[in-house]
Amino acid sequence: MQPLTTQRIQRRLGNAPSERVASLLRRAKIQIEFVERFAEMRNDSMAGALATKAAEVLEAFDGDLDQLAASVAQIEETLGPVAPDAKKHVVHCVGHGHIDMNWMWSWPETVATTHDTFASVLSLMEQYPDLTYSQSQASVYALIEKYHPDQFKEIQKRVAEGRWEITAVHWVEGDKNLAHGEALARHLLYTRRYIQDKFGLGPEDLPLDWEPDTFGHANTIPGILAQGGVKFYYACRTGGGHHHEKIGEPRPPLFWWEGPDGSRLLVNRETTWYNSYVNIGDNIALPMVDFCGQTGLTDWLNIFGVGNHGGGPTHTEIEWFQELQTYPVYPEVRFSTARDFYEKAIQDIGAFGLELPVIDHELNYEFTGCYTSQSTIKRANRFGERFCLEAETLSVLSGKDNRAALREAWISVLFNQFHDILPGSGVAATREHASALFQEVGAITGAIKREALKQLGSQIDTISLLPPTPEGEDEKRHVLENRANHPFVAGVGLGAGISGISNASGGGRRFLPVVVTNLCAWERSEIVEVVLWDIDIDPGLIVARDDHGRQYPTKVISQSAPGAEWGHTKTTLVFPAIGIPSLGYKAYVFCEGVPTVDVPTVEIRDDCHFEAGPLSLSFDRYESGVEVSRDARMPDSNLWGPQLRWAMTQENPRGMTSWVLGGENGEDCAPHILPAKGYWVGGTSRNGGTNLPSGSSFCYPIRQELVVPGTESRVVVHALVHALSPRIDFSADIDWREIGTPERGIPGLALQATTPDWDVRRFETPFGSVDRPECLGSAVPTLRYAHIASRDSAITYLQDWAYGWMDDAFDPGYRVIRSSFDPDHAPEVGKSTIRYSVVYHEEEQPASELTRLGAAHNHPLLVTGGTLQAGDLPATQSYAEVLNSNILLSSLKPSEDGAGVVLRLVEYDGQDTLAMVKLHAAVGGGATKAELLDLMERPTGQTAQIEGGTLHVTVPAKSFVSVRLS
Repeated sequence: MQPLTTQRIQRRLGNAPSERVASLLRRAKIQIEFVERFAEMRNDSMAGALATKAAEVLEAFDGDLDQLAASVAQIEETLGPVAPDAKKHVVHCVGHGHIDMNWMWSWPETVATTHDTFASVLSLMEQYPDLTYSQSQASVYALIEKYHPDQFKEIQKRVAEGRWEITAVHWVEGDKNLAHGEALARHLLYTRRYIQDKFGLGPEDLPLDWEPDTFGHANTIPGILAQGGVKFYYACRTGGGHHHEKIGEPRPPLFWWEGPDGSRLLVNRETTWYNSYVNIGDNIALPMVDFCGQTGLTDWLNIFGVGNHGGGPTHTEIEWFQELQTYPVYPEVRFSTARDFYEKAIQDIGAFGLELPVIDHELNYEFTGCYTSQSTIKRANRFGERFCLEAETLSVLSGKDNRAALREAWISVLFNQFHDILPGSGVAATREHASALFQEVGAITGAIKREALKQLGSQIDTISLLPPTPEGEDEKRHVLENRANHPFVAGVGLGAGISGISNASGGGRRFLPVVVTNLCAWERSEIVEVVLWDIDIDPGLIVARDDHGRQYPTKVISQSAPGAEWGHTKTTLVFPAIGIPSLGYKAYVFCEGVPTVDVPTVEIRDDCHFEAGPLSLSFDRYESGVEVSRDARMPDSNLWGPQLRWAMTQENPRGMTSWVLGGENGEDCAPHILPAKGYWVGGTSRNGGTNLPSGSSFCYPIRQELVVPGTESRVVVHALVHALSPRIDFSADIDWREIGTPERGIPGLALQATTPDWDVRRFETPFGSVDRPECLGSAVPTLRYAHIASRDSAITYLQDWAYGWMDDAFDPGYRVIRSSFDPDHAPEVGKSTIRYSVVYHEEEQPASELTRLGAAHNHPLLVTGGTLQAGDLPATQSYAEVLNSNILLSSLKPSEDGAGVVLRLVEYDGQDTLAMVKLHAAVGGGATKAELLDLMERPTGQTAQIEGGTLHVTVPAKSFVSVRLS
């Protein structure tokens, strides 16, 4: 058709009813355009000729309104031979209203938006009996049930009719790069159970994961979703969006997405978009033709409805689709469901013998600024996941039924993993609501952990730890006479922060028991910090005595003035907790004594240079940084690790600062290493000018005060140099006061690690890992570790707060803070504390060992004050131990049905493995049945064996199994 034909006819018929003229012209034009594109796709010259002939009829028109109607009828007759083939194609029109959780608004507005959207949909369903609607996210159904119960009943009715399709397999449309694998498993568990309970729909009824706006997708998602009953995936952002780098090949509109374990999902990559205001034009068959031409299918999924702030389908769209249904030479236009489309696609793939492309890697990158933005939410998410897992494990060990409370805590964590909350792309109200939810998570899980640890601690035979001295015998007598313990008198509530567990202590003044608990399923030896209150013993003579009478050295790192801590005196010390049992505990009593255990020591050459095992460390008094080499006393010593430095960064001004990095081109944007204004080493002969004893040389605490030039911001870095393993442990107190602006750009902080050339870059993904050799210069997502390795050395960076790694060839490292300024104008102003460690290796490490390091760093040994008593539990106890190096116990939780204990084992190194887990009675106690479950905790029909207290179960390569012991 000539481009000006319709305008000419409209002017000619200017006195005729304009709506009628427009309707006729649209009817003719749309069918002609469809046949033209259809003929081109099929390489059908006959259909092309018919389209040309039909267009000529319209272009030759020179009559009145009645003649126009006759011409349209003639056009449809001309195109008639194409109609049978056209009607074999189906446009599945699926109504939808994308509802962002607290994106640019508050939680009350999200509730109102959801109510209004659903009220509109329910009203339209009354008016249009054929209308269907699809809605994801269990969270929106839960909020309607809570705040608008009458409306919830109406939705239940429409769901039962089959007109309202639920596409919720996750609590929210969440981030798929930054969430831990266990969090993704809880999304499936709690969402599936909620939908089953409220709507009677099982996993087989909901095979689709609806994630249109999620910012990229980790490589392991297919394997996780497959165990959650998911077969189909709907997404828009599959890598390379908004000028971001794309991993791998172009994304076809329909493909198989394969995980490392071989699991596959059928992915429909949206080619138009999921919101109606992104105009695809009136002729919805044109994108259908393109889709069918690329895939070989005959059906296409057309999502319509106003979204982001809700809204859903409109009268105009519905009535337009109804008009298209009357066109004779056009595909069938059908109000449908997403599931109908996917199942038809599967059917046709088999019937037509189609071989779809297979993509076997992550679908990234999208909005790489979101790996760092709103760092408060990032830290809180990590803590929330950690605390929920720890509370589950301790519930099992204590035998407490905390299922309802655990669900409540997990739901808050899951809600905050929405793709505009966890990525940090919301307004200030979003951040504030998320922070409040995370505080409640800390309170719930802290109470669960405290009660469990209190119960376990009260049963431990700690009286046996007392030394065979006159003072020890006196204390034992006091215990038996109930005159020794004064639990929680000192330090009440202090140190709980967000975790909910304080460092209040019990026991007495001269003999103070503590219990060190390890919630990882392997033995650990680490330097542990302990707080003691109102002690009546010499700080220079304190030892940690275990159940074998071994006395470990301690080092006091701080002591408050008498009565300065709410009327009490606080003494903080560190000591080497050696051999803490796998998923277990070890009790100590602190008392006066002489160390009897040889602990690897650190040689200090001056306040800045240390020899710690194989490491030679050089700290810089005047500038942030530590240089790490192989021990200079060893032959062929060479530079091993990084000049680890804090730097201020400055990104160029741009829009969408929460989402997109601004770049750092030019001298003004180059990172500036932070200078130091203070440097202190504890435990030396002068001990920083304090009156604290220097103590043993098994470790040295270091504090360095850094200045952010030209600002009022400060960073205080604490390092702990020790020789238990080749690593350095750090924490940093950050007082950040910078606000980005369109004129200034985006100020930030980074932790840089200048390194030699590295061959391997390995990062953690949910229940897996990924190597990214091709992404130099990009910001990339990772969970708990980043590992870089060359042929003769390797380094692992551990942290409990970050997700954004700068994958630079010369200065890799973590982005700590980005002061983005839209949509939240000042998200980073405030104080925070972060922990990080650097571990040095002789060679590249497998993913299993890296995950073990990351898990241990994120689940530090729990230290709780105990009491002295003659208990039934031994002073040292292990509850479970995984005997395979490539298998990790990812979680231990009460079964949701209360019928046993569920443990999840993950294989990381690519080996089919017969996993063996040694179980204590408290975990597998009396278990006679071990059955495999899916992520909804339904039996799969497979079983495992328990022989002599050891669980034997096969774990496929790069996959995981869930086992219920009952």
